[in-house]
Amino acid sequence: MEDLYRFSLAQNIEDLSEAHALRLLRYEPRFPESEFWWLDKDRDLQGKVFLLRKGDRVRATLRIVPVTACTTEIEELGLLPDELKGDSTVWELGRLVSAPGQGRDLPYSRLLFGWASQWALANLPIQKVVSYCRGGKLSGFEASGAKVVAGPYEIPERGDDYYTIVADVAEVVQRLSGYGFGPLLEATAAGKMDFSMEDLIGEARVPSGSGSVGQ
Repeated sequence: MEDLYRFSLAQNIEDLSEAHALRLLRYEPRFPESEFWWLDKDRDLQGKVFLLRKGDRVRATLRIVPVTACTTEIEELGLLPDELKGDSTVWELGRLVSAPGQGRDLPYSRLLFGWASQWALANLPIQKVVSYCRGGKLSGFEASGAKVVAGPYEIPERGDDYYTIVADVAEVVQRLSGYGFGPLLEATAAGKMDFSMEDLIGEARVPSGSGSVGQ
């Protein structure tokens, strides 16, 4: 039987531990000298952490936090646009990482970004997400409806090819529906969390040259 793709919110410490393990797997090789800044568990508790599992393994995770709930990472880094400060409908998108896909798999990061966007739009007082990303991931975000508002710039000890992006969550959902993810997003709006490959793949396509999304 083919493994199901399961989308969910982190509900307990075990779920968060799985998200942290994937962050460690993806960030530690890139930043071996850092002090595990990507764990920042306190911010996890201020927002929502999303997971995508295939079978019994977490394949992607992301977090959103209201910019009014705490000092978000993007604000701490001095990268939060002034016009977004204090806006309760703006959430920081962060810690978007995924395991490499195999075979017929669609990009885990794009699937989770789409599912989380639809879920958030239906369940949270959210209109926009703000984030930063590396230049290599920029095209994937732009294809999903995000716009660059600053950059390139350097983040100390991380590199010098980073950009600030802002996305209207409703536009993200609309864009991804246009790429063939409509059935996923419609089922998500109806409360569905488990999907087979056949449920997902339909006519879904990733636009040429768009890359994946992630940090």
